[in-house]
Amino acid sequence: MGHINLHAQAVPTQILPPDTTQTSALPSAPTPSSDALGSTEASTASQDIPRATPLPPAKAPLPISWDSDTQRLDESIYTLEGHVVVVFGDHTLYADKITLDTDTNELTLEGHVKIVGGENDEHIEASHATYNVKDGTGRFYDVSGSIQVRAVAADKATTTTVVGASNGPQRQAYTNTNPFLFRGRMVVKTGPTDYVVYDGSVTSCLLPHPDWQLYSGKFTLDNGKAHAANSTFRLLGVPVLFLPYVSHPTDPNERQSGLLIPVFGYSSASNDTGSKGLTIGEQGYFVVNRSVDLTVGIIYYSLRGFSENGTIRYKGPGDDFFTGHFTSLQDRGFEQATQTGTTPAGVPIISNVHINQSGTDITTAFRYRFTPFTRGVGDVEYLSSYIYRAAFTENFNQAVSSDITSVLYLAHQKDGLSTDVRFDRYEGEKVIPVANHAGEEVKIFHAPSIDFSGIDHRIAGTPLIYNVDASAAGLKRIQPNFVSSGITERLDLRPELSLPLAFKGWHTMSSIAVRESFYSRSRKAPYGNGATPVELSNPVNRADLEINVDIRPPAIERTFKTPENLQWLFGTQVRHTIEPEIAYRNVHGVDNFLSILRFDDADLVSDTDELKYGVLQHLYFRPRKPKPHPGCPVVPVKTGNKIEPSLDLTPQPYLDEEEPHATTDANGIPTADTSAPDQPTRTHVRHAADPCAPTGPAPQQEWFSWELAQKTFFAQNFGGAVIDSRRNIFSTTLDFSGIAFLTQPRAIAPVISRMRFRTSSHADVEWDFDYDPGAKKFNSSNTFFDIHEGSWFGGFSWAHLSAPGRSLTANISSVTNTVTGVTSSATSNFSQMRLLIGYGRPSRPGLSIAGGSGIDLKNKDSQYTTIQGGYNWNCCGLSVEYRQYNLGPIRDEGAYRFNFTLANIGSAGNLRRAEALF
Repeated sequence: MGHINLHAQAVPTQILPPDTTQTSALPSAPTPSSDALGSTEASTASQDIPRATPLPPAKAPLPISWDSDTQRLDESIYTLEGHVVVVFGDHTLYADKITLDTDTNELTLEGHVKIVGGENDEHIEASHATYNVKDGTGRFYDVSGSIQVRAVAADKATTTTVVGASNGPQRQAYTNTNPFLFRGRMVVKTGPTDYVVYDGSVTSCLLPHPDWQLYSGKFTLDNGKAHAANSTFRLLGVPVLFLPYVSHPTDPNERQSGLLIPVFGYSSASNDTGSKGLTIGEQGYFVVNRSVDLTVGIIYYSLRGFSENGTIRYKGPGDDFFTGHFTSLQDRGFEQATQTGTTPAGVPIISNVHINQSGTDITTAFRYRFTPFTRGVGDVEYLSSYIYRAAFTENFNQAVSSDITSVLYLAHQKDGLSTDVRFDRYEGEKVIPVANHAGEEVKIFHAPSIDFSGIDHRIAGTPLIYNVDASAAGLKRIQPNFVSSGITERLDLRPELSLPLAFKGWHTMSSIAVRESFYSRSRKAPYGNGATPVELSNPVNRADLEINVDIRPPAIERTFKTPENLQWLFGTQVRHTIEPEIAYRNVHGVDNFLSILRFDDADLVSDTDELKYGVLQHLYFRPRKPKPHPGCPVVPVKTGNKIEPSLDLTPQPYLDEEEPHATTDANGIPTADTSAPDQPTRTHVRHAADPCAPTGPAPQQEWFSWELAQKTFFAQNFGGAVIDSRRNIFSTTLDFSGIAFLTQPRAIAPVISRMRFRTSSHADVEWDFDYDPGAKKFNSSNTFFDIHEGSWFGGFSWAHLSAPGRSLTANISSVTNTVTGVTSSATSNFSQMRLLIGYGRPSRPGLSIAGGSGIDLKNKDSQYTTIQGGYNWNCCGLSVEYRQYNLGPIRDEGAYRFNFTLANIGSAGNLRRAEALF
């Protein structure tokens, strides 16, 4: 039997008599001899005459080999019969009978014809065909095939399988995200990657029973695209749409400009918050070049007006990128009945006020690497109206967010040292403007801030470690009762020297640091609670000495053997560890805390003399070894000095499970790609890993962790920085807990607790709270619960806050549902609950349904409610949703949304994948 690589190795071959072997090969062209001139004189003469070198052919002849039951040779024509396999280049041909003309390189194939391979992974089956192996052209009849699809068999056998063919119960899985399959009465292959399909159909669904098909008398597949005229789209076998012209990429990496599928929706609202009515939208997608694309669109709200949107995306080398997204609305507005006063008798005066919720929201993000050590990064947002975003965004977290941050920085990092130049802007809406009530907001700018920092560096020849932090910043603050004059300059320097020590399991880190800060402006002090800030042009210096001692005693641990009747929960062994922590900190020298203007956390440094103590506990368990998978062999493994059977044969997860994709930035604002063309839902069958593959010993898993910590303050007034009866925030309290607790001089901080249970890989429970023993109340308590088992999933969270801090509450009229005033409170107090339950997986065939709600327990009403349901067929799916928003007088709306997805084609509707509950 001949070898297909003999010609490539320049091994001479011989044409054998017919019917004497099962394999043969075509002879290769003769190779010119190196001594072709044949004599010394000729060789000498040729030294003065340039030798002609023949140019290689445009395409080197392909070596051809075959295998068959029988074969015969008639002059230059081979006739191969019985399980014929012909291999040439990266192609393989199969047929019952093949006739090969060695003069013309023409093949005639009959019976169970199949061609596999090529540049675009073609898989074609036909009843009969003709094919030219030299130029890669041919005709196929009664065709079923695919391109740009790779078939992954359930095992690693070398059997070739044509995707889409009927090969028994084992279904194939696509490893390519953009399969393209076709059928036709005749397929003409006009080039290595070009085809013409006559009287056929194309789809991206599994054959032979696809969910959707596009029928036409002629499809042309060339240059990575398929296009046809006068085609009919059929869904589940039913004609639903006639298309005069259609085009679709066949290359998975190819993008194509064009119009996207329109979106439709409907929104209803109360008379006081303005309905949007019927929603109709369209977008155009443009491929600028291989690195840039652009999406622009417009949405028409029948009762409100037009809204424009656009997205631009750039992907550069490495991690470089740029994304930009904008939305804008020209609102016609609506009339809202508003209480504008009262009569002398106390009767409300109701007037119609015109409400206009127009606005613009622009977000950009980028990263660019100048050198291996220098990069520029930006995340910028401009929002013209909070009301616009709250009323028109589909994201609840975005609707209730009142903070906007923008940052631009240039960073150079090398040898453990970092230098940054940063511009940033913070804008926080503290009172939302509604009806005839103005809003209040705070703006803080760093324009710019130059920061230098370094990791710990050891001093040669000593155990000492040093680091230095420094910054120079231009700062400005704007708030309703205060605006800083011009730019306030701040210089800050903090060198630190540390000594780490270890002895018999004890570890300590002692450090001493000095800090010097200069401000070009100051605040008039002293002042009391609620005082309006008064800026002075006098500069101020702040200096302090910091001493820190961090002590980590040895961890205590013990391993317990679990009783047999509890091993289903705790495994075979349970290990309990206790890790104590003690830290002493002393900062003194800050005797002018009240004179410092506030811009960021660097301005919160105060005197302190404190001791922090805490303990961290863990419970680890080792799961029982799972029983072997049915039909899998028991493989002996060595453990210590004994050999035991390995039973850890747990089936592995799906190899092609999707990665989670972040669709919002830190503010909850959609990233640019959120509005780009939706990636289709993948619904074809996945391929699981070998269930018999051993995975090693069962890993140790954390079942429970609990951290408790508290601080004792020896300097209870923090160097005179505490103001009674108001919220006080210092760097030491902020580092300990994000919840403010200091309203007067005090000796102890609240107890903070962070507790987490992970009872299995399917359930998580977490309870975090801050308990104030002095006030005997919980300042905060947050509970989270998440569970998923099979296709079922659910979640629960409860957040309670009762902490000092100015809280502004809008007073809403029960008659008009409008704001009649604003009440200020010295305590922030709220209690909210979130619920989620569902069944199904939207990336798998079958039914999916889920519901979620956010409930304000204090006001006893629902802030939002969402119900989603969907069903996926083989490669298309339908999802519907009803979502109710209740954001007071700003938005009281019910919205109906849907999404119909064709796998690898696109989606129609206004329910984005990123907004799904699943």
